[in-house]
Amino acid sequence: MNLEDMFRIANLTAAINKLPAIPGKVGAMGLFEEKGVTSTSVLIDEREGRLVLVPNTSRNDDPSPVKAATRKRRSFETLHLPLSRPILPSQLQGIAAFGEEGSAAPVATVINDNLQELKNSIEATREFQRVGALRGKLLDDKGDVLFDLYKEFEVTQKKITVALGNKDTNVRKACLDAKRFSESKLCGVMVTGFRALCGPDWFDALVDHEKVKAAFANYQEAQDRLGGDVRSGFTFGGIEFIEYDVTVSGQRFIPLDIAQVFPVARGVFRMFNAPANYIETVNTLGQPFYSKAEPRKMGKGWDVEAQSNPLAMCLFPEALVEMKIG
Repeated sequence: MNLEDMFRIANLTAAINKLPAIPGKVGAMGLFEEKGVTSTSVLIDEREGRLVLVPNTSRNDDPSPVKAATRKRRSFETLHLPLSRPILPSQLQGIAAFGEEGSAAPVATVINDNLQELKNSIEATREFQRVGALRGKLLDDKGDVLFDLYKEFEVTQKKITVALGNKDTNVRKACLDAKRFSESKLCGVMVTGFRALCGPDWFDALVDHEKVKAAFANYQEAQDRLGGDVRSGFTFGGIEFIEYDVTVSGQRFIPLDIAQVFPVARGVFRMFNAPANYIETVNTLGQPFYSKAEPRKMGKGWDVEAQSNPLAMCLFPEALVEMKIG
């Protein structure tokens, strides 16, 4: 492959999508189903009674009629996340000799190194959007609200205050209340578990609470875990609590005193990917990442761009529960 072919959009896009993503904790959980779309906006239908139970009837009877569901249609614009940087002749000096197009392999390493750095920054932003969807509010890099899913879907955000500073607080009951509330809003969606992303203050207060420690007192292995570093997650009250202490560009993903509870279930969280704003990608099915390059003036290298056009979405924001230290 010569240099001209290496910088074509199809080849660069294939290359950046093959490069390893470095997902955050939410990306690594696999909660968000990736879906490509052909436009820059996503239409979401909200229907009452999203799932119905089909009654058992005789084979000779007519099918049971399904009541027409009321429908609301909402449109959400995907984000546009481009980054670019130049690849200069000095970066290729000594790699490919003049006129030797067969020496493209070392040049590909330079290109991939640059693409990897761009992809890492974009992936951190996609993680920020995933966390926003888990919290019901998608934010931009300045912390301003892009989409408030509670307002968009006309539902109330559920908040539970837990007095973790009081040794008599029934923490297990608070966990069960959060789960029951979430389950009641999921319209029959099959839930395989519950998790909570916790700020450091919440996590420390939870681990140090007397009733939490007492719950593990009869299990030496669990007691050893609580005496060590369990920030990667432990389960109490049927919720897996995971510390999530991440700040990027001054934006804290989870507040210090918050535990954001969410269900683990299919069909609840989606990551929509729109096509890039290139002529070659118009009306094509969106991919997670794109890359393209163009020559600089006077043959002084190339300008390389990487981009993503995602929309992280929770289709049941009413099932999200915020737990706060009281």
